[in-house]
Amino acid sequence: MMNLSKSLYTKAIQCPKALWLKKYKKEVLTSPDATALARFETGNVVGDLACGIFPNGKEVIYNPDDFNSMLETTKERMDEGLEYIYEATFLYDGILVLVDVLKITPDGLEIYEVKSSSSVKDIYLHDVSIQLYVLKQLGYSVISSNIVHIDNSYVRGDELDLDELFKIVDVGDEVNALQADIPNRLKEFEVYLADRDNEPNIEIGSHCNNPYECDAKEYCWKIQREIPDYSMFNIFNLGSKKQIELYAQGIVKIEDIPSTYAMTAIQKQKVQNWKDQATFIDEEHIKDFLDTLSYPIYHLDFETFQQAIPEWKGISPYQQ
Repeated sequence: MMNLSKSLYTKAIQCPKALWLKKYKKEVLTSPDATALARFETGNVVGDLACGIFPNGKEVIYNPDDFNSMLETTKERMDEGLEYIYEATFLYDGILVLVDVLKITPDGLEIYEVKSSSSVKDIYLHDVSIQLYVLKQLGYSVISSNIVHIDNSYVRGDELDLDELFKIVDVGDEVNALQADIPNRLKEFEVYLADRDNEPNIEIGSHCNNPYECDAKEYCWKIQREIPDYSMFNIFNLGSKKQIELYAQGIVKIEDIPSTYAMTAIQKQKVQNWKDQATFIDEEHIKDFLDTLSYPIYHLDFETFQQAIPEWKGISPYQQ
């Protein structure tokens, strides 16, 4: 058995090599930084809050050391006749899934996957699709698959209105369409994982940053391919298509970019500055700007932040 969780499944969707490294060579992976940890914490807060729109349910307490107890608790919760179970846990053929909110109806089960983003992303569909796959393989009838996400058009009043804060999107058609591909994907991942000694030879590309920056990126880029800290990948607004195009030609260093290569004027200036190892200062335009100023000049410095859950009246989710 592969022993996959839904998070490992979606990691493999992004890059099978990332899955292999997570399984067999995790010491090369980069630990989450403060931004990532804050995002994880936001996800936890949003997930807990979303349970409020599915009231009177019971949670299956997460225990990474004893998934069997989580499976047993889920069965007990279902036998109790509850309408909602949070973190309902199911296992099929080595694939473990935790359903954020499981609704039990006389007609079948409903899946609700909670996300802290303000829209439905493609990777979320794969997340829900593997949950649906496991439940169907276990013989359950799933009548609805949904993603619950933040509605950033919501404006908080005196109190937080959870029904207005969250938007429920039925993604049944999308995740059902993905079902046919899952067995082939699982076989592909199984082939990669069957070879414990040789990591997959997968080239770098746009998938290293999409939908998330991979925690193996530093290993694949800097250690294995010796891509310098400052390279053509750092050129301002040079899209991933052009980056891949240059990389396919064996061009990584900025000094190796041909002068005839199509770029914007700013990009060409940046490349030329690097080749000349010279700092470019557009003194004429700076002077023209300074001449427009009237003295005395006052400066106001301010900082901003965003909140997934608005704390104050009149504020929207993720408002700057």
